[in-house]
Amino acid sequence: MKFNKLSLNRRQALKKLSGCIAAPLLMPFANRLTAEARGELPRRFLFVVKSSGLTPAELVPKDLIPEYIRPGEEKGWPNELKPSDKLIDLPLAKRDLPESLEPLIRFKDQLTILQGLSGKMCRGGHSAWYGALGCYHTGNEGTPGRAAFATIDGALANALPAIFPHVGLTLGGKVLSGVKDSVVYPGISALGPDRPLPYQANPAMAYQDLFGVAATGSKSRAEQSLQTLLLDHMVSDIKRFQRELGSADREKLNHYLGAFEGLQDRRRKLKGLEAKIRNNVPEISDKFSSEVETDRLESHFDIAAAALISGITNVAAVRADTLDVTYRGLGISKHVHGLGHAESVNGMSSNEARNRIRRFHMEQISRVAAKLTSVPEGDGTMLDHTLIVYLSDAAEKHHGSCTEWPFLLLGGLGQAKAGSGRYLQFPSYGKKGQRTIGNLYNTFMEYAGKPQDQFGRLDLNIDAELQRGPLPELIS
Repeated sequence: MKFNKLSLNRRQALKKLSGCIAAPLLMPFANRLTAEARGELPRRFLFVVKSSGLTPAELVPKDLIPEYIRPGEEKGWPNELKPSDKLIDLPLAKRDLPESLEPLIRFKDQLTILQGLSGKMCRGGHSAWYGALGCYHTGNEGTPGRAAFATIDGALANALPAIFPHVGLTLGGKVLSGVKDSVVYPGISALGPDRPLPYQANPAMAYQDLFGVAATGSKSRAEQSLQTLLLDHMVSDIKRFQRELGSADREKLNHYLGAFEGLQDRRRKLKGLEAKIRNNVPEISDKFSSEVETDRLESHFDIAAAALISGITNVAAVRADTLDVTYRGLGISKHVHGLGHAESVNGMSSNEARNRIRRFHMEQISRVAAKLTSVPEGDGTMLDHTLIVYLSDAAEKHHGSCTEWPFLLLGGLGQAKAGSGRYLQFPSYGKKGQRTIGNLYNTFMEYAGKPQDQFGRLDLNIDAELQRGPLPELIS
């Protein structure tokens, strides 16, 4: 690799910056420039998790339907993907995407439709809870149980640190609950054992929490100054008080001190990113305070895109809906749970309604991808170094069996095969060469520069060696 005088000067400038007083304020920006100078670019993930299953047959390109699809078991139920005893790997370039995926046509060369992975180490039913992103059995129909390990979004948040390690956005709480208006714990993401991750259900509050530093009103500036002063005084008072305590109490107080110091440090870092945040935050509109579910979800996708672009996080997750959500903005007057039980609505079959919902999700993903594509990065764009992952916490159907767990992957992370215009279907459950969602999550950890041999627990009915390591088909 050749270095010219300009790149040398840039390195020298970054070196000086790292030693100056203002470095804490500019560290995230400086680190990104330093990495780019070394040819290393950020890696980012956006997980979009829906409820009520993701039907494999509805993801098959139109020209492949006669060969790969069979009718559902009962009248009114979705068609099914035919079992395969071999790996299917086909280019998408000359194929017609199914109607619900058409909003992604522009990004077809960076899209992978991934079929055939299993997740039988998880529970089935209405939700696999933490298992969907964590690869283990937990909970029951009403409660998520305990987080036994980090889920993949939590593990990536640990591997790709940022001011906000993980940004979670949702419409509702647990899978059977409806729309919420507060911070909730939906039971699908965890930073580690017994460390569930929170999601913000209120778009306006999420905006304030993440981008409050970019607020422009005088009241907002006054509130920020007051919060900073209070934090400084709190940390100072706690430290003084700490010296007067015995060792056991000092240890307890350390936890409180760590929390306050973390808030203090986060505010300093955010101030250093203020200009960049201002340039990327979405405009506040009525949709941020709307009671219509589609409006709120659009706002959440805008917030997720802004959080990734501004650099305040490298891992975001959008919980797209719950079983009690009703997509009134799409002309659907029945909640997702009813649609999952093949109930018709407003002149539509349940399949037509579910396809309309999926298309809406794809429209939001396409909007995020377009925003990422508009930002140059390295020799390409931010989308080249970001992976958008779409899945359901209930595997392949409303009452998931977990024998088949479809995914959509969009973007790249600089990996030629991460999202590369492919229809990829692995051998069906019980067939030779069958792979699991654990292999996929090992692949994501490989993308993040933290390779590991096993993610979560193994399916004891499948050869352990087949479940170890990443998927070679998705590694450059």
